[in-house]
Amino acid sequence: MNLLLEIMKRWLPAGRPRATPAHAVRDYRRMVRRRLREYPQNRSLALARAIGASSMAEFHDYGMRQVAVLRHHGLSDGMAIYDLGCGCGRTAQALYRSGWKGQYKGADVIGELVDEVRRTCPGYSAVVHRPLSIASPDGSLDMLFHWSVFTHLYPEEGYVYLQDIFRALKPAGKLVFSFLEMGHPLHASIFDDNVRHLLTGKRPSQLNQFLHRDWIAHFARRIGFVDVAFTDGADGARHPAFGQSLVAMRKPSA
Repeated sequence: MNLLLEIMKRWLPAGRPRATPAHAVRDYRRMVRRRLREYPQNRSLALARAIGASSMAEFHDYGMRQVAVLRHHGLSDGMAIYDLGCGCGRTAQALYRSGWKGQYKGADVIGELVDEVRRTCPGYSAVVHRPLSIASPDGSLDMLFHWSVFTHLYPEEGYVYLQDIFRALKPAGKLVFSFLEMGHPLHASIFDDNVRHLLTGKRPSQLNQFLHRDWIAHFARRIGFVDVAFTDGADGARHPAFGQSLVAMRKPSA
């Protein structure tokens, strides 16, 4: 029994979720490999296409939008930040081009994507990390962000991530993320595509999951986040319109 307890302590540290979203790993691995086959002479474009960009120009433009959102929510030099689902570095490369200085760490489930962040952003840290957890110590991050990650996870998986994000943030640390919102005109075509796949019996290339603001607010309150604030995807008043809906929240001050 003592040996079993020691094994459990080693592989299941207290408070650290260890489950891996196998469906997301499978879907993204398939997508990345398909794009690399399609663009054998242009690896950067292949990886950009794998995360949804239609061109390198769009890849760079949307990266700058992401940086604008982060700056609106308090990003400044010297911060320790974490890019969950960093992909091939759309945000990382935009931060690098903008001259931002701080401690950047990105994490993704696909090695080819992480390798691209390392190649294009010298001095930034990027890791392959597949469990539903944050690969950073307790209370170490000023800001954590992710774009459309929960779109490709089940709500319960997103909730597990939120629990560990709370752990990893410093007191007053901030979380910003984007999500698909049911009933939003900009997102209706994605819902319709989901329905078409069901009607034709074809498996979609990846899970496209919608969230409701009430769910997110409930998850946040249950975990302990405060100051939950939403931004419509079409709202360009404080930063360029993002397309997906946005939510920001913070861990209470100590």
